[in-house]
Amino acid sequence: MVMYRISAENLVLDVELGGDAPDEVEAADAWVTLADGTRWTATFFTHAEVGRVMERWRASGECLGGRYFACRPDLVITRESGVREMLAVVRDLVATGQHESMLHRVC
Repeated sequence: MVMYRISAENLVLDVELGGDAPDEVEAADAWVTLADGTRWTATFFTHAEVGRVMERWRASGECLGGRYFACRPDLVITRESGVREMLAVVRDLVATGQHESMLHRVC
């Protein structure tokens, strides 16, 4: 497992890259640690990656042959790829308080 850590003023984002470069990753699990010590999880996919997965499922038969996409309850879909895009999204979620309803708290 290859992890990539990026920090902002009030949070740390750890992203499991797999074999992808930080600027190119389109699907990743991530952990967010806030300044108060709480930890949250997120699963990031780009819009394009969701489409590729659904096409793959069309061939494999999963999810009614790719007719729907289901993922963990902390799914966040981004338009752009990369860890910096994920950080921008997390920063917005935290700034607006939406992280409490959109991400999964782990501690």
